[in-house]
Amino acid sequence: MKICVLLGGASTERNVSIHSGFAVGRELAKAGHQVFYLDPATPLTQMADFLDSLRNVAVNEENFRELTQLSDHYFLKQLNWIKKENFDIVFNGLHGGNGENGRIVAVLEMAKIHFTGSGYFASAIAMDKFRSKLLMAQNGVRTARSQLIRQFYEKINIPAPLVIKPNRAGSSVGLHIVKEECDLNPLLKDALSYDKEILVEAYIAGRELTVPVIAGNAYPVLEIKPKSGVYDYASKYGSNMSEYIVPAEIPEKMKSHLQEQALRVVEALGLQNYCRIDFRVNEAGESYCLEANTLPGMTATSLTPKSAQAAGLSFIQLLEHIIADALTIQR
Repeated sequence: MKICVLLGGASTERNVSIHSGFAVGRELAKAGHQVFYLDPATPLTQMADFLDSLRNVAVNEENFRELTQLSDHYFLKQLNWIKKENFDIVFNGLHGGNGENGRIVAVLEMAKIHFTGSGYFASAIAMDKFRSKLLMAQNGVRTARSQLIRQFYEKINIPAPLVIKPNRAGSSVGLHIVKEECDLNPLLKDALSYDKEILVEAYIAGRELTVPVIAGNAYPVLEIKPKSGVYDYASKYGSNMSEYIVPAEIPEKMKSHLQEQALRVVEALGLQNYCRIDFRVNEAGESYCLEANTLPGMTATSLTPKSAQAAGLSFIQLLEHIIADALTIQR
């Protein structure tokens, strides 16, 4: 197959996406597929230099808006190249930002181009943590008490311990866990640097568990044990900062419950193809859905491939399964 892998993009997860995209591309190429790479935040004329240097670009508050605008501009031009090359499918290896909020896939949908992952509407809803939690609750999925904040001086109605995070960002950037009462303003300001809305929610003490859903099937539950106690950006991407147990060492009844809840989230948000649903389970055995990841990490050591491996799928088998399912979806 002729496959275009999207990677990089304009988001705080740009460098993570580069690693995911190249991992996917290398594995597909080893299996005999014809693979091309495309970074929506890099002009086509500079893509060769980007691939030669594997260039990482730090995305911060200062350059985020500019990079986002450039990405929109570049991708509309890149779309003509995608059409001309007549790819069998676009593998969306972007994370966060425009890659995961639906803007990129909206363009692909309108152009009638096959792509992996969820469509525009579901992607946009899932990226919005507060509003997706409302839909989850309406469909019988328990979530932590939460509040949406737009100004750092707004009154917080949730007592500590609580969690502060950007409402529409990924990889735990801008995440703060507050164990006791304190001045929240500096933390709210930091979270607001990543998004115009902040999600404040009650902190759920307990175990961190996640369930990938691929082609409509819930895969083995995986437990995450961050050594710092908090699964933040450093714990996710730092070397040996977290321990992963798959299948999770929990009762079968809890495994079945979490898989059933994950499928409910997928249905509630209209997710397609593949995703990963994150949960917290407290000491009483009550589960709380944290969020849905529409484009989870896809290196060979990422959580979704780890779960698939526990189910008997190698990395390449997982990728080809995702692609085969994506080609059947009517957008």
